[in-house]
Amino acid sequence: MKDLLRRPLFAFAFGVAITAAALLGHAAYATDGAIDACFKPSNGTLYLLGNGSGRTVCQPGDVPISWNAAGLNGQDGEDGQDGQSVTSEQLAPGEDANCPNGGSKFTSASGVTYACNGSDGQDGEDGHDFAGTFASSNGLYRLRVEDDGIRLEGPNGRASLVDTGITLDSALALTLRAGTAMSLRAAGPLTVNGTQITLNGPTCMPAARIGDGVAVNPASGIGAITAGSLTVCIGG
Repeated sequence: MKDLLRRPLFAFAFGVAITAAALLGHAAYATDGAIDACFKPSNGTLYLLGNGSGRTVCQPGDVPISWNAAGLNGQDGEDGQDGQSVTSEQLAPGEDANCPNGGSKFTSASGVTYACNGSDGQDGEDGHDFAGTFASSNGLYRLRVEDDGIRLEGPNGRASLVDTGITLDSALALTLRAGTAMSLRAAGPLTVNGTQITLNGPTCMPAARIGDGVAVNPASGIGAITAGSLTVCIGG
């Protein structure tokens, strides 16, 4: 029975000790940074020791209690890893070929991009002229607008529209498709070069050349080429 009573009394004593420390403030602090007190089980009261209380020890039968006046500081946490910020650089006109009229250069972990200034309008125009370069974030693809033309550039080809004409260059396949009809026209000679040119199909039937022989079926009037070019074919 005595043990059963002692446990709630100690719990009550601890709560009373906290309350007393909050009410008494600095007057309850001992010289060593701890607060010393005594708990009286007979009536559940708490009294302090030292600091002008007139008591230095607990009375017989009372329970001594002591707690720190202030806790220790917690340990500092580790610094987090710095993030990767985008840096910008102002470009003066003529400083960087990507922005002939000046602008801004942005560098990040994913690559370099530009925001270029347009040229001033001339002859009463409203200043919407543009000359400069737009680049993809990985730097592999570019659109260049310059005074002599427009160019699309990539790792395997380019397309240019300049004063002398239009050029399509491809290091791999070049495909032209039309949903309805396609026309290739030239005011002068039209030249098509290739190791093999096939018209209207994947198979190759030789196309006639000037002087090649053609055998005509008298019954149907349909002819067949007896000799022809293997590099220029008509699909079967």
